[in-house]
Amino acid sequence: SLYIGIPFCPSRCSYCSFVSCNLDRDRKLVQPYVDCLCKEVAEIRVQAERAGLTLCSIYIGGGTPTTLSAPQMEHLLRVIRDNFDLSRCVEFTVEGGRPDTLDLEKLQVIRSGGADRMSINPQTMEDAVLRACGRPHKAADVLRAYGEAVDAGFSAINMDLIAGLPADTTAGFRRSLDAVATLPPA
Repeated sequence: SLYIGIPFCPSRCSYCSFVSCNLDRDRKLVQPYVDCLCKEVAEIRVQAERAGLTLCSIYIGGGTPTTLSAPQMEHLLRVIRDNFDLSRCVEFTVEGGRPDTLDLEKLQVIRSGGADRMSINPQTMEDAVLRACGRPHKAADVLRAYGEAVDAGFSAINMDLIAGLPADTTAGFRRSLDAVATLPPA
């Protein structure tokens, strides 16, 4: 399995413990990071070949991987395809994370780049809880991103919810579960 970490986020969510850089402050680091990451992917291929390993899954996580621009994401995905035989890869996931970093163009780039699973992580479908956590998107943005992921051709979409977020209640978490459960399975 190959995990590729993109340690950039548009802002810091109150509950997050992952290492990440604030995109507004550190945007200048993104392209050099992608350039180095692409070199590392090529070196990992060399090491995997020496060890006789076959790639069976890929997960691009974060931070928020979809803070990369569509061209940056397209380049990274091309480097992955150029370096690895994906014919035996049973799952290729990109963590879309925050819906405010997703649009149809980026989702189409990710899908055509080989990813077959998209992870859209609203954490909650309660707008007041999103604000309390420092997430600037709204629940409606989650629904838009989900629809665009379906339109882009994703057949597997998951959504993460977190219980016990600041300002959430049992009833609010139940509404979040119900809202996500109403989405047609993809």
